[in-house]
Amino acid sequence: MRTAVAAALFGASTVVLQGCSSKNSPSPSPSPASTTTTVPPAPPASFNCKNAGADCVQCDVSCDPTYAYIRRLRQGDGEVGDDCKCQICKQGYAAGDDGKCSKASGPAPLVFYAYYAKDSESYAFENQDGASALGVIEYLHREVVGTTSCEAKQGQAAQLCQRHFCIDRIHRQRITMMNPDTVYTERTGQFGPWNSFNAAACTPSGDCTKRFEKYGYNVGCMKNPYDPPFNTKPLSGGNYYDFPGECPLQDYTKKTDDCKKSQPGGQCARPDGTHNCTWHAEDAGYVMIDDLSGITSLPRPSGSGNFSSFHEWCTTMAGSVTDPDPTHHPWKGDYPGGEWAKETTPSHKGQKSLPFWLNPGQDQADQARAKALEDLFAAKYPDSPRLPEPVCDW
Repeated sequence: MRTAVAAALFGASTVVLQGCSSKNSPSPSPSPASTTTTVPPAPPASFNCKNAGADCVQCDVSCDPTYAYIRRLRQGDGEVGDDCKCQICKQGYAAGDDGKCSKASGPAPLVFYAYYAKDSESYAFENQDGASALGVIEYLHREVVGTTSCEAKQGQAAQLCQRHFCIDRIHRQRITMMNPDTVYTERTGQFGPWNSFNAAACTPSGDCTKRFEKYGYNVGCMKNPYDPPFNTKPLSGGNYYDFPGECPLQDYTKKTDDCKKSQPGGQCARPDGTHNCTWHAEDAGYVMIDDLSGITSLPRPSGSGNFSSFHEWCTTMAGSVTDPDPTHHPWKGDYPGGEWAKETTPSHKGQKSLPFWLNPGQDQADQARAKALEDLFAAKYPDSPRLPEPVCDW
């Protein structure tokens, strides 16, 4: 079980996808490195599709995982029926003459969203981990939502009825990525090796040094970070990513100007696959976990509107609880007062979990939570396009 990665994700280019912008939003302007994805012939009509937006519909990956999105056929301003055809290859794949998607033959520019859970403090996005929508959901379940106390900071007392690490939101970055040739040569894939970043430092430092020397400051990925028994089976799409920035081998207290100059990292304006120009991030907004989990839709017992926050819900429903038992852990669901509690655990004294967090690690439930996260972002930022998850191929 890869439990070591769990604590790393708090805080965790343009390929033009034709027809995949939201109905009322303009298509993003491509960078000089951009290419237009070839549209292959439509696959058999037996493909099932599920709704993922006004003009952009996501393919059912159980049919063909190399396809990402389809677009509705239109004639003028009128829609031509409901018959949708899968036409766009997943990022990192290209359509051949036979219309089938296959791996790109070299490094390719990718654009995707990276999600990470964090508190209210502001800091630059670099030298840290991110995740797919499913990956950040799994992280929250494993490390965050089962707790009711935020760790004490220097000179301060621990905050009760707060989530682990004082996390209260999920932030999103729109990532443009193009990794060096050495990454593709190693495994004929787009992503490189992944490392955990702690306090803005790549760990373990020895492995990171060898990695950067061999592959440049590549963007790495790790798929299915949580193996059984936490999950009933490894989940498709539960990816972690990492983004090495300036002075990536030192923590945030030791990033001197000399270090930044000698270790420039991979962040740049227009990624081109050189060793120090592999990724660019654009802020793509955030949503509050209270809204995602449904707390702000729950009525107060007094009848005076809905709860405003987890803190209010926790203090009202469970009291300002403490838990001195060191054997308790978020993913066990045995913290009294948390959003997720196993009803068979005596310490929660009959408390019921919020429905949103029930059945952790179960594929269908976690996929539904990830989709709810994407839908919440789409509702808050309707002009932002939906982007398919890239294939984690390391």
